[in-house]
Amino acid sequence: MPIPTLRQADNGFYYAHWSEGRRSKRTSMGTQQEAEATERFAQWLLIGGQTDAVGTLTVAELWKVYRMRHKVFSPETLDRSWKNLEPHFGAMTPAEIDDVCAQAYLAKRAAGKIGRPSKSATVRRELVAMRGALNWCADPKRKLLDPAALPHFDLPDGGQPRERWLKADEVKRLLDGAATLRRGDKLARVEIFLWLALETAARKQAILDLTWDRVDFETKVIHYNVPGRAATKKRRTDVPISKLLLPVLERAYAERENDRVLGNGADVWASVQWAAIRAGFSKQVTKTSQRPKATGISPHVMRHTAATHMARRGVPLWTIAKVLDNTIAMVEKVYAKHSPDDLREAVDTISGPLEDAS
Repeated sequence: MPIPTLRQADNGFYYAHWSEGRRSKRTSMGTQQEAEATERFAQWLLIGGQTDAVGTLTVAELWKVYRMRHKVFSPETLDRSWKNLEPHFGAMTPAEIDDVCAQAYLAKRAAGKIGRPSKSATVRRELVAMRGALNWCADPKRKLLDPAALPHFDLPDGGQPRERWLKADEVKRLLDGAATLRRGDKLARVEIFLWLALETAARKQAILDLTWDRVDFETKVIHYNVPGRAATKKRRTDVPISKLLLPVLERAYAERENDRVLGNGADVWASVQWAAIRAGFSKQVTKTSQRPKATGISPHVMRHTAATHMARRGVPLWTIAKVLDNTIAMVEKVYAKHSPDDLREAVDTISGPLEDAS
């Protein structure tokens, strides 16, 4: 089938024209503006599965369809990645991308020629996002990209796992800093987030998505999984409400304005930084109208802090794995060093022969 063409009709509207057999067909792009019609035409080609155009599709065109048709649970993170990826890869076709191209991107990101100067772990995450989008497009169900054209390149080093976690006095300081962000007598949105993150070890997006109908005050359980949510590697579990968290949630419920526990689904990264600044974790001087710089206290640090405290207080690693909804292998890799008590009895037996001989 010939590739469809875009034409403007006498009525001023733009139409996609193509032929099937000996019959001519057309469909309206719904606009009289050429730029808008061109963009809609490109999307129509992709969504309609016009495979004759597949070999010429750029990474930017493929990414646009991926974001439009594929539901993701952290769109803000994905969009931030694309903001950096697009200047380097956007105009290329997937077949043009190789290891040299990927290494050039790493060098530009490290030097700050694209975005802020970034470490290899950040660049790795961005390249993984692009690779995931292209793999999605190459799926036989979509036929937007020939699998043979998928690029092959080495990913940069992922870096060492983040070790930052907060001690008890630091947790108190952070919560006190968050309390200073209240407007009036109501709990600050970031306060509720921090309490949930520290007391349930839930991921950021799970907390942002949480609605009051999944907070069961009768059984004192939070159901983080959204009914009907597609299963992903980042699973969500049911977590009991702790004694410290219960009064916070009861107050938040009394002060609620809608069905969301945090009031809305907006990101909390900046608010966490402001709380950290108020708590003295950073000496930066930033106007409240400006976006704060990173303080080293991220939403992920809350989850890591919760798991670390559980391990240090003797909670079995398999129980921590259930709370985090991670594999026991992953939990052992990250948190076993904080839980040495199960080895104490074993190492005490080493001195047994020495005691018997004395």
